[in-house]
Amino acid sequence: MSAARRRDAASPAAVRDRPDACPGAWRRHEAADGALARFRPVGGAIAPAELRLLARAAGTAAGTAPLEVTSRGSWQVRGLSDQGADDLAAALSRVGGAAPLLDARGRDVPCSVVASPRSPALDAPARTVADALRGRTDVPGRLLVALDDGSGDVLGLDADVTVVLGGTLHLAGTPTGLTGEPAALALAAVEAFLAVRGDAWRVAEVGAAAVAEAVIGWYRSPSERYQPVIAAPECDETLEVLPRLGEVDTSTAAVLAELGDAGAVLRVTPWRTVVLRDAPADARRRLAGLVETGPSPWSTLSACVGAPRCAKSHTDVRGDLARAVAAGRAGGSLPAHWVGCARACGTPAGPVAVVEGTPGGTYRTIVRAGKVCP
Repeated sequence: MSAARRRDAASPAAVRDRPDACPGAWRRHEAADGALARFRPVGGAIAPAELRLLARAAGTAAGTAPLEVTSRGSWQVRGLSDQGADDLAAALSRVGGAAPLLDARGRDVPCSVVASPRSPALDAPARTVADALRGRTDVPGRLLVALDDGSGDVLGLDADVTVVLGGTLHLAGTPTGLTGEPAALALAAVEAFLAVRGDAWRVAEVGAAAVAEAVIGWYRSPSERYQPVIAAPECDETLEVLPRLGEVDTSTAAVLAELGDAGAVLRVTPWRTVVLRDAPADARRRLAGLVETGPSPWSTLSACVGAPRCAKSHTDVRGDLARAVAAGRAGGSLPAHWVGCARACGTPAGPVAVVEGTPGGTYRTIVRAGKVCP
């Protein structure tokens, strides 16, 4: 059966009338408050120098919007001028490091490569995948590649491509039974998807079966026999903190960068938290009041950017949500995502109550079982 017919028999791809315009470091989205640049860390890795550059750019941008962590563990800077965005990208390309946001040639990673943030065993495979994809223009920005340490944390994202350490390849949440060295297998799955994608942006549009069939022809096992690695258990010094709605202001960024200088390994996550491996003993105290460091009603809440930063939003989503939390009317066991219009941008995967703003300024709640906006 041809690739085209396999795609039709599975989950037909939408007919695209425009190219994928998912923003990156150099390709920006023009929002109501200026240019939006997105930077995709490798497995969530962020160096203190990079964090300082991002926070400084966010603090001087039009409207001084805070630095943002996205639902794919990326960083966003809003309200930039074109020159400001260019200057930021150029500065980041000079930082260097083992897993830079941009390499010395200014190339970013075209899609998100996430990894279990507490597991050092996945740092090297994530770098291998990201470095192989840097500068590729044929990889859709909406593609999501995940490396899971066996805990199931990023496996639950139902990414386009997920490799579980010591386990199997999953495509769009479907286990395939294929096993192998994590980086090589993940890259083979990406290449297989590109070979059969047509104009699809996501594996689910093509069908997991079609991509899995194509993986066999792309996978090249390393010359040495692959020995599955079991991730080391979490260490006592790991601290996970929650910036409210993924917003990191300049004060918070400064403390996080200082903790990075002191030896903490910083990783951002697709659930909009920051993990500090090998955190100094006083890290929780220094971050108190800047981020949520314990149980919090904000742990199950997310939101789109809302008005006035988004021209399509009917409401000041984040302001309304903050007032609802203060009044005890928001924050519970079921994840809730507040949005300003029916597009429901940024809706997380899994069961979620979407609290949608209407043209009249009121909100309606819709319980949804899965992801709405890629």
